[in-house]
Amino acid sequence: MRGGHNMEARYNVYFAGELRDGHDLPSVRDQLARLFKADSTTLDKLFSGKAQLVKRDCDRATALKYKQAMEQAGAVPLIKSIAQPAGSAPAAGKALSMAERIAALAAAPDIGYPHQAGNDSTPEAAQLQQPAESGSVTGGGIQLAPPGTAVLLPQERPAPATSRVTPPQLEVFASGMRLSEPRPEPPPAPDTRHLSAAEVGELLPNLPSAAAPIAPDTSAISLAPDGTDLSDCAAAQPPPPAIDLSGLALAPAGADVLESRYRAKHDQPAPATDHLALED
Repeated sequence: MRGGHNMEARYNVYFAGELRDGHDLPSVRDQLARLFKADSTTLDKLFSGKAQLVKRDCDRATALKYKQAMEQAGAVPLIKSIAQPAGSAPAAGKALSMAERIAALAAAPDIGYPHQAGNDSTPEAAQLQQPAESGSVTGGGIQLAPPGTAVLLPQERPAPATSRVTPPQLEVFASGMRLSEPRPEPPPAPDTRHLSAAEVGELLPNLPSAAAPIAPDTSAISLAPDGTDLSDCAAAQPPPPAIDLSGLALAPAGADVLESRYRAKHDQPAPATDHLALED
């Protein structure tokens, strides 16, 4: 209901190349190419910096669908309401072919961004120009669920996990009870009343000792003359051990030391040396 006339508001959907925060140009360009089935020439016109008509004379539900689809692709759509004459019926929106869409883009008037237009302050247009995540938008069969609504149906949700862990035998103490024995009280400080500080520069130790001094007897000790090698102080050499050699005898000169079974075998004949001679 606007201006006392019962008619549905109509909208034009434009795009001027503006991207949503967090989206880059190549990604948005590819997604719009798939969304509108547009070629590179059409995409160049869409991202030329001037507002281009994307959907002409559509109802509120269709404008919302275009708005949400373009925002999901990372683009910022521009929505403008169309002033309807009193008593006139709106033309039914129909899908445009590729040729009609390109012709509409070429014939679309240049407009500014929403904050530059200045002549689109209707409540319907203001609601359509809000970001998709700004709140609940209803109308035309499209509605965002309130915050906190479960996304999955009960039959689609996984069963809750059950714990099969057997806890050990535990005991819960009363609130405020200590979990360990309190620490023992520290011992009292030592009594230092019998101690005093020495004068500055006094050497330590200077305390009297109760032990008796050692007084060894040195009467039998004398100094050796100068130059003494102190060899007389060396320990005496022990006598040689008594070894019984009566069972041993020397073999005759030229006798073989090893028995025949332990001797090395020389099976090869000695090399001939008759052709060798010594030089002078």
